[in-house]
Amino acid sequence: MSNFSEDDIRRAAEVREWLVKEVTNKKEELDKLRNTLQIVDSLLKRTSFISASNLESSAYSLKNKSTQQYQSLDEEETTQQEPRINSVKKSQSDKYRVNNNQGVEIRPLKRARDNLLISNAEYTPSSVKIALTDDMNLNINTPPFKTFFLNRILEGMKTKDKEKVQKGELGESEIIDYKVDNDEDGKINSVMISNYRERERLNEIFNTATWVFTRMLEKGN
Repeated sequence: MSNFSEDDIRRAAEVREWLVKEVTNKKEELDKLRNTLQIVDSLLKRTSFISASNLESSAYSLKNKSTQQYQSLDEEETTQQEPRINSVKKSQSDKYRVNNNQGVEIRPLKRARDNLLISNAEYTPSSVKIALTDDMNLNINTPPFKTFFLNRILEGMKTKDKEKVQKGELGESEIIDYKVDNDEDGKINSVMISNYRERERLNEIFNTATWVFTRMLEKGN
């Protein structure tokens, strides 16, 4: 016969519920840190401050550590199956949903510190539309939108595609392209990106856009 009273069992159940919640929160925090790390890695790669092999090794170590830490919890919890497309590998913290009317998938982009919704980005295997929410008043001239997101990330991808075209590895129509929709005052409505083609590029676009828009919000625009 158990030596624990009903009150002991009830308190233990409450503690377990709290622990599960804390573990889930920590897992989300780690995922956000990994996303931020990818942004920093991308910046460092493009400015040649650190070798790509070292960056990939550090990112893999962080991902492997967090996976082992929460594996036992994941086996206990029942998770909802989410829609997938072949070109995208989803992380555990990402929330995706399908817009059945348009046949596209949606990725919410949120500010890390308070989960402020920046955009419900829509994407297909070939294109991305990052439409800012109505309450986002971000100007196209506010750094680092042009200097980093457009000129370094997206133009960098386009330059690599053009090099592949010259080598005969890619067709002209397959080069990544983008268009910014903004009003006459410079307020950004959306960013359209076509021909991203690769899962890694899609993840980089989402992670970079979230970081860039967060930085723009911090500038008080």
